[in-house]
Amino acid sequence: MHSTPPIISLVIPFLNEEAVLPKLFLRLSEELARIPGYHWELILVDDGSTDGSHQAIRRHRSSFPGTVRLVQLARNFGHQPAVMAGLRACRGDASIILDADLQDPPSVFPAFLEKFREGFEVVYAVRQNRKESLWKRVAYGSFYRIFRRFADVEVPLDAGDFGLISRAVRDQIITMPERDVLVRGLRTWVGFRQTGVPYDRPERDAGETKYTLAKLIRLAAAGFFGYSTLPLRLATWLGLLAAASALIYGLYVIVTKLGGQAPPPGWASLALLVAFFGGIQLICIGIVGEYIGRIYQQVQGRPLYVVARETEL
Repeated sequence: MHSTPPIISLVIPFLNEEAVLPKLFLRLSEELARIPGYHWELILVDDGSTDGSHQAIRRHRSSFPGTVRLVQLARNFGHQPAVMAGLRACRGDASIILDADLQDPPSVFPAFLEKFREGFEVVYAVRQNRKESLWKRVAYGSFYRIFRRFADVEVPLDAGDFGLISRAVRDQIITMPERDVLVRGLRTWVGFRQTGVPYDRPERDAGETKYTLAKLIRLAAAGFFGYSTLPLRLATWLGLLAAASALIYGLYVIVTKLGGQAPPPGWASLALLVAFFGGIQLICIGIVGEYIGRIYQQVQGRPLYVVARETEL
């Protein structure tokens, strides 16, 4: 009796990728032809595209050796909600998450599947070399190292969403009700047996990146405030620092007065203290506000995304 070949779902969110989608289909068809013994399912999640991405998909759909489904979101909800929409649409025994721009190369799939056959339920790709601008390399490297310090879970360094998760892990992730989603954080938080696979991250094959600096900052904030209470503790320590500074300065004024010396001139020192304490208060209020804002969004109970239609091509 022959067992049924495993089904592997490829989850690919995209936004206005008309230029790169033909190359994506070509690369997928080439790489999957070298990996026998699996059934393939392609889940394309359109995060509100306004270009000719749909036409490009329909023109090249026949080159993909498996099922192709297009999940269209009602508007642009963001990369992480689009990934969650794709995971909820999966039917495979394992799911591979990758971006459409070919910076997540399909050539790494065999390494993922080898680890999956060894019993690992999460296989994440670890970026060794990034062929991107200097500021992006510095920003990403700093984020992962600071995030690892902050987070309440052991987050792997230099590992984005690109990777494989088993059906058991996927089933746990899609039940998470939170709105500020960071898939790589959820993937770490659920546990299970995990390992990393190193790879070189190439340049974007075509088109322009959709991750602006503002979106990267929001993604970093989702990590810091979603997986750690350390910022709240930091606010407490800043408050204690301000109180201690005020106490020390007050003792200094008293000692100089009792010593018969004239106290320091008042205007400059007063302005400095007001600015110092005011700055610390604003930082603390901002930190608390970030958590309150997330609580407010969570209790509203709105869905993370809205699916306009789902089509099998």
